[in-house]
Amino acid sequence: MLALASLLFALVPMLLYLWGVWLMDRYDREPVGLLLLHFGWGALGAIFFGIVFSITLSTTLGTSEFHDAVYIAPFTEELTKGLFLFWTVRDRRFDNITDGAVYGMAIGLGFGMTENFMYFLGASTAGEWVFLVVIRTLFTAVMHAMATGIFGAFMGLTKFGPPARRVPLRLLGLAMAMGMHFFWNFSVSINNPAAAGLGVLFIVLSLIVIVVIVQLALLAENRLLISELTEESESGLIPVTHLQYLPYTNKRKLVGWLSPVVDRKQYVQIATRLAFRRFQSRSCQPEQQESYQAEVERLRAEIRVLLQDDGDVETLY
Repeated sequence: MLALASLLFALVPMLLYLWGVWLMDRYDREPVGLLLLHFGWGALGAIFFGIVFSITLSTTLGTSEFHDAVYIAPFTEELTKGLFLFWTVRDRRFDNITDGAVYGMAIGLGFGMTENFMYFLGASTAGEWVFLVVIRTLFTAVMHAMATGIFGAFMGLTKFGPPARRVPLRLLGLAMAMGMHFFWNFSVSINNPAAAGLGVLFIVLSLIVIVVIVQLALLAENRLLISELTEESESGLIPVTHLQYLPYTNKRKLVGWLSPVVDRKQYVQIATRLAFRRFQSRSCQPEQQESYQAEVERLRAEIRVLLQDDGDVETLY
């Protein structure tokens, strides 16, 4: 009974968090399969290698349990959680800061789920179990998500940035993830109520910060969509009336702006991807430009096919 309850309280809240994280990426949500793959890495791969790395490092250095929790765990766990992002960032579906934050938080939530399950199973009393469920669900697991999310955001920031800044900024993002992890572990490891309260405040403030970062990234995406699709409209591909709807998630779902013969969901997805690929074709490495430009042309062709039967549409005002 304890095992089943522990599994449910470890799994269900993390899946709800993951759903909320997925919804944050309003303009071009990530493939569910790829998102779950990151969640699975955190839940299985990062946990396994994190434990092996932590034990190896702790044994080699001869550290105490306190030092393992405060220093070794933030270092080893953020490395193993973030390792998967070095593979993901090479994927075309990983576009920007928002995507990096989403994938990073998915990894952190998977890690938090498995870690929570192990801690819940180890509770010796019902009161301790309830305490662990509350603290680890509301704070520790959230910390894991935010820490790896911050690192993921830096990975997204540097994907199309100047190569010279890539390594320093990614190291900065990893250091920030480790610092966040360290502060939380320290605050709950010294048996001081004031420190624990400060740790809780730190988690709340960190959550606000990452939400602000994601919102700013989404604002940048909105401006990119407006700019890139405006140029496509000027070239005759995108009808000018569609510019009132395509860049805005609250208007895309309105009816009347697009002919019913056109698959609206598909059109919005392709137009959004076209805008991103246009920008990326100018920002990627020289050896990648031909590939990105070829995708731009393919997406344009797909839009032409979708709109070929679209006549005059009634625009909503």
